[in-house]
Parts: sequence; structure tokens; C-alpha cells
Amino acid sequence: MRTVSLLLFCAAIGSAATAPRQSPPFSILRPGLPPLSLDSYRGKVVALVFISTTCPHCQDFTRQLVPMAKDYTPRGVQFLECAVDPGAQVAVPGFIQQFQPPFPVGYNNQAAVDAYVQRSIIDTRPFYVPHLVFLDRNGVIQGDYAGESDFVKNIAENTRAELDRLLSVGAKPAKKTANRKR
Repeated sequence: MRTVSLLLFCAAIGSAATAPRQSPPFSILRPGLPPLSLDSYRGKVVALVFISTTCPHCQDFTRQLVPMAKDYTPRGVQFLECAVDPGAQVAVPGFIQQFQPPFPVGYNNQAAVDAYVQRSIIDTRPFYVPHLVFLDRNGVIQGDYAGESDFVKNIAENTRAELDRLLSVGAKPAKKTANRKR
């Protein structure tokens, strides 16, 4: 009976992680630069990608994000990458130099990332990357896709589809400026 209860509890936690929820505070650390707070991107759709600097899949996805960023950044999307591998603090500058992403890349530790994605400390499964989190303009997590999910099997196409969906929902009207007579 206890095993069944524990399984049901874990399943409930797993399903709750995919439901839209307000993004908790999170910062991406950068060598020699101030941290980037996710809160500073309110008003934009955010594609946050957790990576490992040594992961071939992450490196390939970073290459795919470069042209994607050129298409979506003018439309109000902010791409961010956060490395979680051990030694990321040292590896990130070389990663940036090698891949030349037109968006911020930084790092944070696994504990901070686990807390952000609401991953339980009792979860013994590996944290597969790339792991994508999509935030709407109000800072609400609308998608959280683990590295082992079906979403990642066709990552570039699915990312574009998710961004198009988020951009079409509740699009902000253009700001009106008051005409003032001088």
C-alpha cells in the first residue's frame, strides 16, 4: 500500500511540474559579468535551455538556435542558455567563443537548476540535457521539456512551434505614444 501511495505521489509531482506555473526566481551566472535574472525578461517570451558545455546534443542545438534567434528575437523572444555541467564556470567562455551564440550563455549549479524545474532531491534519474523551459510574457512557465522527452526528439521544429504558439497567445498591442503639443 505504501508503495502505491508513493508512486501516486511521485506521479502527481511529475504531472504538476508540467502545468503552467509562475516562474520562481532564477539567475544565470556569467564569468566576469553580473548575473541575469529571469525577472528582467518580463514582457518577452523566454526560451531557457539548460545545457552541458560538453554534450554533443547541446552543442548541436546551440548551432540550431543561432539562426532561430535571428528569426525570433525581433518578434520578442529572448533565448538563454544555462550550463549545468561540473566545471561550467570555466567552460562557458570557451563554449561562447566556439559557438558564437547571439544570446546570453551562463551557468548555475545543479541544485539551483533542480529547484527551478521542481526536480525532487530524491529523484535519482539523470538530468538529461538539453532541457527546455518556455516562459510567456508574464513570466509563467508554459512548457518544461526534459532532455529525454519526445519534444527533444525533433527539438528545432518543436521549439519553433512552441515559440509561435506563445507569440500568438495574448500578443501585446503596440505601445501607444501620446501626441503632445509643444
